[in-house]
Amino acid sequence: MDRHTESPAKAWYLLQCKPRQDGRAQEHLLRQGFECFAPVLAAQTICAGKLREGQQPLFPGYVFIRMGAQDNWLSLRSTRGVNRVVAFSGQPCQVQDAVVDHLRQRCAVTGPMPALIPGDRVQVSVGGFADMEAIFLSMEGEERVMLLFNVLNRQQRIQVHLACVQPVQRRAVSPL
Repeated sequence: MDRHTESPAKAWYLLQCKPRQDGRAQEHLLRQGFECFAPVLAAQTICAGKLREGQQPLFPGYVFIRMGAQDNWLSLRSTRGVNRVVAFSGQPCQVQDAVVDHLRQRCAVTGPMPALIPGDRVQVSVGGFADMEAIFLSMEGEERVMLLFNVLNRQQRIQVHLACVQPVQRRAVSPL
């Protein structure tokens, strides 16, 4: 087969969107029949003292798009919300399929937090105790937990919002 009759494979590329128009760009790209992906993760923010759950883009301002050499690249320039194709030395930067597959798997991992048992090791993800490990002691109501921290070689009991705590993965014990 010569190179003119081969059907070139599609590959992933990266688009930069106009400020705060990621969703608009993705919507218009989908309407044009392009396969696109904008990775989002579940996020927790504290607003006015209350914990809010929602989704936050992993790469704000960018959308992955799957295209082939035969596709109409010129239509991207006039697509609402799209600023430009990310390129180096004038050539669109191709993103490996494995990278996009990994991002899709990572973004799909959401679900309820596993039940905590007193004595479990946990890590705090928000606030002044962020990235510190503690021992789960008990639930304090529906949304708060009591944790035991080791601070300056003293054990301190501290109450934290449940959503700010993540269980520390246990290592598998190999049989001797």
